[in-house]
Amino acid sequence: MRPQKLTLMVLLSVATVAAHAAPASAQSKPWLLFTDSQSTSRCDLVNADNAKLVVLQSTGQLVLVNGVDVTLQDAVADQNGFVSFEGNPAGVIGFATDGDGLRSLWWLSLTGKVVDVNGFTGAPTETSKVPGDYKNAACDACEFWDDPTACPSKTPPTVHLCGVDVPITAAILIPALMGLRLVRRRRFP
Repeated sequence: MRPQKLTLMVLLSVATVAAHAAPASAQSKPWLLFTDSQSTSRCDLVNADNAKLVVLQSTGQLVLVNGVDVTLQDAVADQNGFVSFEGNPAGVIGFATDGDGLRSLWWLSLTGKVVDVNGFTGAPTETSKVPGDYKNAACDACEFWDDPTACPSKTPPTVHLCGVDVPITAAILIPALMGLRLVRRRRFP
């Protein structure tokens, strides 16, 4: 077989595998995406002192997403970001600058303090902390959401080779190129 034809076959097989390994198109997410008017930040994850939450598009209910996803039946945000718990004002969801100097999304009390969410009842309580007290605040809900069909896969599928996780396209390409090298070496000294 001529080297050019073999090279073409290897590239076509790698392209075919890469096309099949590509992530499926994103489905619509059941939660809201917020855009900050003071920066380019776009976040769908709401940070609280002890919790990560999303706001459902259909109902405005808040859902705890760190750990098992749990809908807080009594916590609802309106279109302006105002949150009520059991019908009473419980703060606001909005952007603030975190400890890293980045704009991220927070559930804040009416006085601007970060909210703590009760792990049993979902009731919010005000802390003495502000968003600037937190570093590495998350912004992407896909990292926490339990149902993987809501978010596209950001990383290619991997294969475990020689103790290392390698993208599947590289796992196929490396042996193919090594084989090509051997073919060229045998035919052309």
